[in-house]
Amino acid sequence: MKKIFTVLSLLVTLNLFSQITSPKLYFTITSHNEMVSAPNPNAEPYDTAPSYTFYVQTRDTLRKIVDMIYTKNAKYNLQTCQKFVFGCLHKELAATTNTDILQYSYELGGAPFGRVVEIDPRYKTESPNYLYNMADVAHLIDSTGAKSSKTVGGFVYLNTSTSSYTAGDWTTYTTSIPGTFGQPAWQASILWGAGSSPPHTNDADNFGTWKPRGKTDSVDFYCHNPAAPVWVQGNGCSFVLTPTTNVQSMIAQIRSEATKIKNGTYPANKFYNGHLMIDFKDFKNTSFPSFQMRTQLGVMIDSINVMVGQGKIVWATISQKQDTFNLWSATTSIAYSQWRCGQTTTLAPTCNLASVTEFSKDDGIFKVYPNPANNELTYEFQSLTGKETYFYVYDNLGREVIKKQMTESIGKVSLDNLPAGLYLINATSTRPKKLLIVK
Repeated sequence: MKKIFTVLSLLVTLNLFSQITSPKLYFTITSHNEMVSAPNPNAEPYDTAPSYTFYVQTRDTLRKIVDMIYTKNAKYNLQTCQKFVFGCLHKELAATTNTDILQYSYELGGAPFGRVVEIDPRYKTESPNYLYNMADVAHLIDSTGAKSSKTVGGFVYLNTSTSSYTAGDWTTYTTSIPGTFGQPAWQASILWGAGSSPPHTNDADNFGTWKPRGKTDSVDFYCHNPAAPVWVQGNGCSFVLTPTTNVQSMIAQIRSEATKIKNGTYPANKFYNGHLMIDFKDFKNTSFPSFQMRTQLGVMIDSINVMVGQGKIVWATISQKQDTFNLWSATTSIAYSQWRCGQTTTLAPTCNLASVTEFSKDDGIFKVYPNPANNELTYEFQSLTGKETYFYVYDNLGREVIKKQMTESIGKVSLDNLPAGLYLINATSTRPKKLLIVK
């Protein structure tokens, strides 16, 4: 009987992988600007009137960079906080023209706009002058004639100085944010990055796409909660290009990761995101001429395009990646994906579902028992409303294996068709729990 079960399990696995095409690394270029002011030596004074010199020099380099990205068929997420937008509005009268750099970048390549360059709002404060929130920044971008995305252009999930996950700012972006000055509310769909507070030594280098369930610790953040409102999209190996980067070394690193994905060293049942970061401060760098940054980036794009031709990499903006992931998820029935940069098949997954104890306690609203279970599970859900409410079970690949509408507050679910193992269960809008099935 055990042999029969093993053969059947193998057939199920082979059937799953037959539905999954050879994976690729979906790749984009991203950039940040900052709110730092003089006398800080890293100041980026985009909004300094009347000459706006720093803004103009950065804008001119940016124009050449976006033109190159378009010509070379790459993709770019321009992630900006309010200072650069202020420079655009004041120096170029962006609200009354259609030639400013933000609208130009957004419309590059023609309709549908944003398919080459997406513009993501990036929330930064600089007290007391710039107390804006994400909805305000998105509105400012829209006022230039461009259109802000629903992607958060960078966030903090770990406070490095205190080693505190609760000090991260990402949960702010999981709900609708009203504008400070009466502007329309803004709601994120994607959080990009998973960064730590400076000096960014603990950034989450992850190729994944998932919905984090909480911020208690790294396990809590990395575990997928299908009921959560926003997706996190990882930044791969956090490649950062500067005017002094050893380009050939970085190309070799990207090629190594893309090859591992393509040749099966990394598992096929994953979806892989990667990014190349560039910083606005390097567009106007007093130590290095701005053309050096463009030259570095051009070499990188040409080398990545070789890998595109080999079927290892696909250029895609962050929104395009999410659309592709959604299609991949629907096709494979895999609800989410996670794979750390440098992870091996012998290394424990980021969210290690190794025991049933973590979420075995009842929360007073949604109860399941017995746990561990055998062939049948009883649930109690005390928050049934007039809306449709469902009971879900997910396997360790994130696939939905049971979906049952709950019409009464107490009911039973058959587990006869599920093999022994560890699962996640939840009801609509509740936090997932672990379920151990033993046979």
